[in-house]
Amino acid sequence: MRIIILAASLAAGCFGQSLGPGGDDAGYGLQPDLEPLCVSNNDGVIDADELKYPLGLTVKYLANPSGTTVPVAPDGAPGPEGPEWDLTSTSGVVFPLTIEPVADKWFASAFPGATYATVSDLSSGTLGVFRVTPDALLLLGFASETPNQTLLVYDAPVATLKLPVMVGQSYVTGAKIVNGTLDGQPFASSDTYRISVDESGTAILPFLRLHKTLRIHVELSQAVPGGLAVTRIQYLFFHECYGELGRMVSNPGETNPSFTTAAEFRRLAL
Repeated sequence: MRIIILAASLAAGCFGQSLGPGGDDAGYGLQPDLEPLCVSNNDGVIDADELKYPLGLTVKYLANPSGTTVPVAPDGAPGPEGPEWDLTSTSGVVFPLTIEPVADKWFASAFPGATYATVSDLSSGTLGVFRVTPDALLLLGFASETPNQTLLVYDAPVATLKLPVMVGQSYVTGAKIVNGTLDGQPFASSDTYRISVDESGTAILPFLRLHKTLRIHVELSQAVPGGLAVTRIQYLFFHECYGELGRMVSNPGETNPSFTTAAEFRRLAL
């Protein structure tokens, strides 16, 4: 059974203490000036106006190739302002992810009120479809770029982020997929998301050191007919205006919240 990986969001903005050039890796370049899109106050709380979703924006991430695993340290290292998460690795493959309008997609009628779609599962290219509201980022379901291959519509929107995002948030949410299609085959599931914002610390990228970054802990359990269930643990690292700086996704069935091997280790590349 293949679990569809949660995609929280893509956002753009500008804030951070520069660490200098990021080197000559193909995934990195000069830090762009995104200030007109979003201005943050770096108070460690992500308000609705500190997450932007400009249609057509492409954000590049580096990640390990599909089917591989890499070492990770989701708990980070002790630092003067809380944990420090090392997102400086320049190895891997560059994945450009675009915030795409839904209206012209083949699956648009299945997701009324959708705001945007973007790649959710790097290995398959499956899109997550989202609705942005003043108080939440809602996941409506998933679809393939290719018509009639994958269409998974939740029976209720799933709140992947509740705004404002701050340490101490904790909630359980979920929904069902009924009569869906996954890779051309019939599919149904009951998905439960346990989400908590459990840490504030410093994310270290090759080009920026971002203080008051929030770690979002997500446990996704997907149960299919017959009683089989698969769980994955994910950590997403979010900062005001920049949105998702990186994520660490465990192997299926992982039970240790301090797992040291990831099926996906994604880092922002500029």
